[in-house]
Amino acid sequence: MPESTPSLEERLQKVEDLLAIQQLIAAYGPAADSRSLDLLRSLWTSDGTYDVGGYGNLEGADVLQMFDGPFFDDLMAQGCAHVSTNPHIVVDGDRASATHYAFLFMHENGHFKAARLSSSRWEFLRIGAGWKIANRKNRLLDGNPEAREILAKVLAPPPSNSPALAD
Repeated sequence: MPESTPSLEERLQKVEDLLAIQQLIAAYGPAADSRSLDLLRSLWTSDGTYDVGGYGNLEGADVLQMFDGPFFDDLMAQGCAHVSTNPHIVVDGDRASATHYAFLFMHENGHFKAARLSSSRWEFLRIGAGWKIANRKNRLLDGNPEAREILAKVLAPPPSNSPALAD
């Protein structure tokens, strides 16, 4: 039996979902670099995780603490910018995933250099009428096979077995 054609309303919802998720990812860098903790808090679920390659796996309130401590003090004092490439997003009902490259540029001796280049995978949940970051994982593209594994998931839907987080 042929698949039915999505309605205009279903197609519009998909476009709105894609744009909302893209906006969340686009907001992350400016929020981090300005230390806008309230904005960062609004992007993540309360029990979300951030597995930062080379720094550890942060959960819940620890995600925000990363932006409000000595590590970020040093980044801000030197000058930095978190920059993301355009993500590939897969929406599956009330869950979504996005895969892209993430850069950290640092100011050094009057110039900016790429200090980190990572593959990045995000998982999102629809919470009420909007989307929130449930999980993020990145790995340095320094030959680490996990970094390539993240990129290989570019077309994969979000996992259905991750916990249904609620705020």
